[in-house]
Amino acid sequence: MRKGFSLITALVVIVLMAGVTAMVFNTAGKIVKETTTQYRKEQAVLLAKSYTEYAILAIQGHDMAANGCLRTITGQVNSTQFNGVNAGANANGDGYTVTVRMYYIGLPPAVACPVVNDLDNANPSTNQDLSVLVDVNVRYRDPDQVAALLTNGGVATDAPWINYNRRTLQRL
Repeated sequence: MRKGFSLITALVVIVLMAGVTAMVFNTAGKIVKETTTQYRKEQAVLLAKSYTEYAILAIQGHDMAANGCLRTITGQVNSTQFNGVNAGANANGDGYTVTVRMYYIGLPPAVACPVVNDLDNANPSTNQDLSVLVDVNVRYRDPDQVAALLTNGGVATDAPWINYNRRTLQRL
């Protein structure tokens, strides 16, 4: 009778330990997924801040008199490259696509493009209260969804985009 009781006790302990182990693995998987999601969002936030500063520097260094207004900047970060040619925006879900659009505010109706470099020009009214609205859009795909699609025979580009937008109003 004692041997049977010990066997049943051992089986109950093994089943309990298996349940605890499954719960620990489940929790660990959720923690890893949440950490990855937070990391990707923080990367998008930092890229948006960086591209905002880059756009303002690009506007200030751009020769608008010769080349016209700077309206758009695009970039891909950590995207798949094949022989120096882009193989597709975030084809494997690990990159970011950044689009920056600039909208100039405070231009007189007759002025097509502001002259930022020449603040002491003959017509200072074109530079008074000139501002730019910098609209940054960072897009990326969830790598877990991309991996699930690829595992099930799908296409990585079927994964939905996750967008992060940042708008900044900057006086020039």
